[in-house]
Amino acid sequence: MKRRLPLLLALLGAIMVAAATFSAIPLRMGMQAFLPRPHDAASQFLLDELNHGPTQSIMIASIRGNDTASLLQTGHRFHEALAATGQFSLILDGPASLSWQKDQPLFFAHRYGLAPHDRTRLFSPDALKADTARLYDLLQSMAAPLVEDIGLKDPTGAYADYLASLESSTPPASLDGLWLTADHHATLMLLQLRQPTLDPAQLKHLHQAIRQAFENSRPPHGGDCQLLLTGSPAFSFIAAQSLRQDMDRLALLSLLVVVGILYWRFRSLWVLATLGVPFLLSLSLSMLVVQLCFGWVHGIAVGFGMTMLGVSLDYPVLLLGHRDRGEAIPVVLGRIGTSLKLATLTAIVGLLSMIFCGLPGLMELGLFSATGILTAACITIWLLPHLVTQADLAAHHQGVSPSLLRWEALRRYRVLCLMVAPPAMAVLLLHPFRIERQGEILNPIPPALLEVDHQLHEQLGSPQPGLIAVVHAPDSEHILQQEEELLGHLPASQDMDDAARLLPSRARQQQRLATLPAADSIRANLQTALQASPFQPEAFANLPEDVEQARHLPPLGLDDIAHTAVGHRIDLLLMARHGLWYGLILPRSPAASASLERLHQQKPDLLLVNMKTAVGDLLRPYVRKAAFWLATGIAVALLTLLVCQRSPACTGRLALTLGLTGLSVLALLRLHGPVFSIIHIVALAFVLGVGIDYALFFGRPQLDAAERTRTLRTLLTCNMMTVLSFAILASCQTPLLRELGLTISSGALFAMIFSFLLMGTIPTSSQQGNHA
Repeated sequence: MKRRLPLLLALLGAIMVAAATFSAIPLRMGMQAFLPRPHDAASQFLLDELNHGPTQSIMIASIRGNDTASLLQTGHRFHEALAATGQFSLILDGPASLSWQKDQPLFFAHRYGLAPHDRTRLFSPDALKADTARLYDLLQSMAAPLVEDIGLKDPTGAYADYLASLESSTPPASLDGLWLTADHHATLMLLQLRQPTLDPAQLKHLHQAIRQAFENSRPPHGGDCQLLLTGSPAFSFIAAQSLRQDMDRLALLSLLVVVGILYWRFRSLWVLATLGVPFLLSLSLSMLVVQLCFGWVHGIAVGFGMTMLGVSLDYPVLLLGHRDRGEAIPVVLGRIGTSLKLATLTAIVGLLSMIFCGLPGLMELGLFSATGILTAACITIWLLPHLVTQADLAAHHQGVSPSLLRWEALRRYRVLCLMVAPPAMAVLLLHPFRIERQGEILNPIPPALLEVDHQLHEQLGSPQPGLIAVVHAPDSEHILQQEEELLGHLPASQDMDDAARLLPSRARQQQRLATLPAADSIRANLQTALQASPFQPEAFANLPEDVEQARHLPPLGLDDIAHTAVGHRIDLLLMARHGLWYGLILPRSPAASASLERLHQQKPDLLLVNMKTAVGDLLRPYVRKAAFWLATGIAVALLTLLVCQRSPACTGRLALTLGLTGLSVLALLRLHGPVFSIIHIVALAFVLGVGIDYALFFGRPQLDAAERTRTLRTLLTCNMMTVLSFAILASCQTPLLRELGLTISSGALFAMIFSFLLMGTIPTSSQQGNHA
């Protein structure tokens, strides 16, 4: 026991360092770290929109149930419960929530400056005669109760004209004051947060508050009502929860798998304790280095690091697996030391595409992995020899294994490996990849839920934007003027959402008010228009003074309409950022989008952003950079090996091994799916780094059967840990982790196969006889 005391102390110290590190460094869970950095005005706006835009405050809540009475009762109670939380600035769930009654005095007083059509400001005898005749017809119709209230005060219909301009879409069907989906089995509710946030803790509190409000709203014998939440705040919470679940699952399963493999290989808890030292220290140091360099550590980096357990343990496994009991460590390092150091160097070089790709999240993954590999290798070379020698630890299986060595006979047919290339290239040429343009792999939300969100937006009459035109100026007034000038170049019938339609600029309002005639002129024109009219002359006696008063009212501004229904809508279309104001013009139909694109050709300085493909377009430079560093890293690794080993033939076979591994992985990925992204490039770089490790150990000089057996056993152990650990990663819910896991697990398996067949020596007949 005394001999193993240093090992126990080292393990205890590693555990304490890891515990202190994890308790001191908080983890991020959002996906913003994996978004590209801005490089121009379009990218800056897009990233602000994704991170802090008004859409980050919008949610949709839908209650589904088969019993209509129970559904409506729950919907009304749910509205009241949400309002009581005080967390929402806007709750829209029925016709009453869009009523303009409470805002009517303000907008009615300014109706002449807001109404879009000039006919509402014409007070000529002929115009007034037509307006009063139309008003009389309405008073004789079923709409009389609605018209009578304001019709006599506004015979030209300016207020009605303004309200009509606000209706950009047909509202959903309603029943008992609640909006319903087309099948009448679910309610529709649009929510706007008072204080949008991306903080996971606050999102969790918000989600719990909404869920609690729903549970309190259900009838006592509440039926089968179910609540569905979509929108950016809900998606951010789902992504954080999904990532947390993936991390917990990764940590547990990776630990069980790797410990199981290592115990099967070494049959010693003392060996497991020894291997825990480099793992815990490399994981802790990786977190500290990333924290120092980036100021934060992402949960995906830690999850990836837990999976790296199968890779960072390769080096101590190689040391212990090549040692016979009682053998001096310097003798073991004399046999494998050079290959071990070259493998470490080339593995780190293979991570260059991650470290220098430019995306903060992937750079963090690359730095995390490189630090872990370097730390594990250094501990293996300088610290473990003392612990292993003191405790006299070695592999359980010793000596020659004829059953394993019989597999070496397959190397006689190594030329058949070349047959992999034609079908793999055929798959890639006949069915080429589609470069990611919509951020599918970076989006942690399931496609089915995104489709449901899109359908709910459409039923609410607010389809999610694809194309967006963006104008910017020092203040909101200039934004409104720019939008008016731009929209003046488009057909009047174009279906657009923009702030200038909801609130004309002050200058436009003043121009409109200046066209209003004086009170005396209106009185004279009224006398002429009302001749032979069913209206009495005194019916519009107050109209001249009302118009005169409207002429002298100051135009409405943003501050005047704050907290009104129109103000809430404008908040989504007009915002201040970085000392500038930005206005959005959203087309609501394909024809409107085409009109905006034509306008962009005439005015190239107009900022046009396609929200569906913008993330992919921003990622394109990073894809090229990652591909460049992938090629550079592999070239540097091969050149290093050529210089160190001075064997062009061996380097050529290694290059062939890497080429076949890469082709096989790419073909498998294409069969898996059509999208290729920067995630696959950096994962492929990691695969090729691991492949160089295997190739170096299979290709090094091995003098006897015992040494070849040790190499096969240790590399099989290393490969099983890597393949199974990353296979667990491939089963994650988070697409980024899933694609990393699939690429690396399959790549490690291909790398093992090709390295064994192409880099190992072909056994002679005498060797085969001895093995038998």
